Amino acid sequence: MPLRTETMVEYYFDNAYLYYCKQHDCLRVTNNHADSVLFNGISRKDIDNFISNYIEYVLEQTELKVAFEKAAKCQLLKEATDSEGNPLWVKLHTFYLRLALERIMI
Repeated sequence: MPLRTETMVEYYFDNAYLYYCKQHDCLRVTNNHADSVLFNGISRKDIDNFISNYIEYVLEQTELKVAFEKAAKCQLLKEATDSEGNPLWVKLHTFYLRLALERIMI
């Protein structure tokens, strides 16, 4: 059921646990690690953006925000693959290694 502007759903969690569910590509909220609500359409990028803004505006830790954003980008690079499923970081590593070796030999 798609939500409309006048729709509001309220849940009460006495022991909430929030996490990004990689298998379902959604935000998942559980109560006591049992009953859960899945929020589809919320991507990992949305979660990373939320965390970044939380760090900056709630915790007021600009340096931590920058560090988190760098770590999130590094993780995405590590997980990126080509059309054959091979990790892209291996190809990049090999490319830069060859480039460095060529410069040494010149």
